[in-house]
Amino acid sequence: MAIGRRQFLAAAMLAVPAVRAQEGVHLRMSWWGGNDVHRAQLRALEAFEARYPGIKVTAEYTGWVGHLERLTTQIAGGTAPDVMMVNWNWLKLFSRDGEGFLDLAQVADIIDLSQFDHDAIAMSSVRGRLNGLPPNMTARLFWFNKTTFTKAGLPIPDSWEALLAAGPLFRDRLGPDHYPLDMNFQDTVALLYSWISQKTQLPFIDEEARRLTADRDLLVAAAKLYQRLVDQHVVPSARERASFGHVQLQETRPWITGRYAGIYQWTSSVGKYVETLEPGQKMVLAPYPMLEGAADPGLLYKPAMMYAINRHTQHPREAALLLQFLLNDPEGVRILGARRGVPASAAARRTLEEDGQLTGLALEGQRQIESLPRGIVLSGYYEHARVRDGFNDILEKLGYGMLTPEEAGHAMEREINGILKRVIR
Repeated sequence: MAIGRRQFLAAAMLAVPAVRAQEGVHLRMSWWGGNDVHRAQLRALEAFEARYPGIKVTAEYTGWVGHLERLTTQIAGGTAPDVMMVNWNWLKLFSRDGEGFLDLAQVADIIDLSQFDHDAIAMSSVRGRLNGLPPNMTARLFWFNKTTFTKAGLPIPDSWEALLAAGPLFRDRLGPDHYPLDMNFQDTVALLYSWISQKTQLPFIDEEARRLTADRDLLVAAAKLYQRLVDQHVVPSARERASFGHVQLQETRPWITGRYAGIYQWTSSVGKYVETLEPGQKMVLAPYPMLEGAADPGLLYKPAMMYAINRHTQHPREAALLLQFLLNDPEGVRILGARRGVPASAAARRTLEEDGQLTGLALEGQRQIESLPRGIVLSGYYEHARVRDGFNDILEKLGYGMLTPEEAGHAMEREINGILKRVIR
């Protein structure tokens, strides 16, 4: 007799052996997020403690700002929590040899690792050691305000050429304060990453050679692409963006009213942009643009964040029980919902789909990611703070006319490769 989806999920969860927790165990867990995330996470910890009365969990939570500095101090001082949320690129800081966190393969009888696909496991591993597990995977995609594009009489761009062509038409049909796309410098670097990767069909960073794979001519071409986006009225100039101060894009009037009509953003973040739009504005996911002859889109695809276990914890199995509850168990998954995005765990996705909690743009984005090739793997060094700041500084100088595109391309080759030589060991 066939069983329903709930019964199937319950049976799948029972495939992980039951573990008797010790009595009187005290765990500490840290994470970052907003108030909604904090409230849900605290409810999940209460449910976990009810499931395992012998385990108590102390919550240590903050906003994003300052979290890395706090965790760095804790790890250096031997006072890090038993379970901690870490950013994916922090593996390059805390676990270059793969031994910075507990190898979760050691507790695979507790955590059902089979619910995570190859990419999630591979990108969470260092030198064969599974350093953590992602609540969700994310990628940058193109999202546009369909309401504004309709006013301009234009379809949603489906190619690089269509995006570039939309700029002058926005200016002519809607006015000089309307743009098809808005990006800060970090977004621009990400867009250039994808464009360059489509050109080379190679990883953006060659970790063995400790340098960018793009040569000087291609980096100059990438700088010219940014200049063309500005000149053709596709994106606001650096000076125009700076006129709004340090306010986040989703909080600016041009975005709220639809005058800035597109973003290149993470699937895990798109919700906060939709929430601030004026009533009547409709956001849609665009087809991913591909250069002629490119087989791989060069997605920036990665774990949005990770749960890791302190390698010095006195209670590795109880900490693993907590991860299993948060990542795979229907009760924990339902409490946390899709606040962190579409779950990486297949079991969690089934639970939320069954409950109707997975809908909207984030789910559409996840499906687009799954439909695209992902052969070009993102290097964690791309998100290294020095690499990020190096690119941002060069693009800022280009944006303010302090460098020509040729000079900016030369600076990328010289300065970014110099940074990579220093940080990759």
